[in-house]
Amino acid sequence: MILARRKIAYWLYEKYSFMKILMIFMILMSPLLFKMILIFFYRRHVEKKAKKDITVGFFHPNCNACTPQENVLWSAVKAIQTEYDNVQICIYTGDLEAKPHTILSNVESKFGIKLQPNIRFLYLRKRKWIRSFAYLGSMWVGCEALSLLKPHIMIDSMGYGFCNFIFKYCGRCTVINYVHNPLVSVDKLKTRYVIHSNNQYIITRRPAFSLGVSKGIAFLWGKIGRVADVVMVNSSWTKENILNIWNCPQKAHIVYPPIGLENLMKRADSCLDKKNQFRIMNASEFKPENNHELILRALNKARLKIKRNIMDEVRLVLINLSSEPCESYVQRLKEIVKQQDLEDYVKIYPQSMHSNRLEEELIKATFGIYAKVDDEFGSDLIAGLTTGQIMIVHASGAAKAELINTEDESRSGYLVKTVDDYAHALEEALHLSPADKRRMQKASRRIADQFSRFAFQKEFLKIIGPFLESKKKKLYNVACSYA
Repeated sequence: MILARRKIAYWLYEKYSFMKILMIFMILMSPLLFKMILIFFYRRHVEKKAKKDITVGFFHPNCNACTPQENVLWSAVKAIQTEYDNVQICIYTGDLEAKPHTILSNVESKFGIKLQPNIRFLYLRKRKWIRSFAYLGSMWVGCEALSLLKPHIMIDSMGYGFCNFIFKYCGRCTVINYVHNPLVSVDKLKTRYVIHSNNQYIITRRPAFSLGVSKGIAFLWGKIGRVADVVMVNSSWTKENILNIWNCPQKAHIVYPPIGLENLMKRADSCLDKKNQFRIMNASEFKPENNHELILRALNKARLKIKRNIMDEVRLVLINLSSEPCESYVQRLKEIVKQQDLEDYVKIYPQSMHSNRLEEELIKATFGIYAKVDDEFGSDLIAGLTTGQIMIVHASGAAKAELINTEDESRSGYLVKTVDDYAHALEEALHLSPADKRRMQKASRRIADQFSRFAFQKEFLKIIGPFLESKKKKLYNVACSYA
């Protein structure tokens, strides 16, 4: 009886939380409706009689930042500028203090992308709404963007999704999204979920309030997001979540983002024959979810089966990528190294390295080893693949879905789960012949090539091209009717 009451109470609280999110949405939408009606009748395109240009807007309120999202933005802009000379590009930004020449200069220095200066910057004064009301606040900022200028094609390169309805039906734009991370993942919509703690998997129940809020946001995000004409995503994991929540199987496409490692690729290619043959590397944040303890225990187990002359040359290098090292975590790793008698084989760098030094370490290592479970994107792994490392990683997330190939001819690494699996993979990898190592290193580099700027721009243009050509024909016909 008590159990039944608890289940009913849980269900009621979950539904209450769900309805609460819907009510907050309606409250935010109420004052927005009048503005949306005004925008619908307010037409501020490029003059149809005077120009045949297509206007492409990039909705990117943080365009002057230097994160991977901005790398996607400016790589896309460069692709359009290179391929289409009749496109007017407009950037909607909330960086009020940044002048256009300053932004373009930052892009060139940070990402190595030199852009034509004929980009129009439209400044958004309501960006703070996004920070105050998260993605829901982006609707207000989206309305402000359309009141400044309605483009023919609007690309939400931040992946908010909530603006899609406004862009599509109020702005009458073709709407394209690039989603970096889903606002809500499918896992958050499950009552029970698995957590990984102390090398154990524990099944626990999600709080009713959290579940209700997640379902409410997912419901709204899915209904509004799916009106987009096309959705680009950065990984199989993101696509799976978009398909489940947005329910738009014909519109979703994987377009791997550029990760800005072109210079590292060139350096690594020239040094491929100079690698330390028995150097193993892990470059990740020193946090429990990265499970460095499992890696150390696997090495200890494997050394009993590795030939003595090889083991004497083995070096496992653990590099912390976090700017603020956790002293207790570092101390715990050192204790394990001492307990397992691995002092001669393990080198720990608790402080984050300068990028040049980190690149040198990536290039020197022949193997990469990672134990994070369900790593959705695997950026740490991609850096290793870029330098031709043979990877030993957990069989989950992006590693399993798209980063590691285990087929014989194109094998780039090993997918494993337990300490024994890791130990066996280490033993096999360290005994590979030079020819097999070379073949697997080349396979790793081929996978990394998918994340180059060239590959991104090629796929991006393949998807956006038909929309640009369609708009071009339509504008040409309109211009002819005025002639």
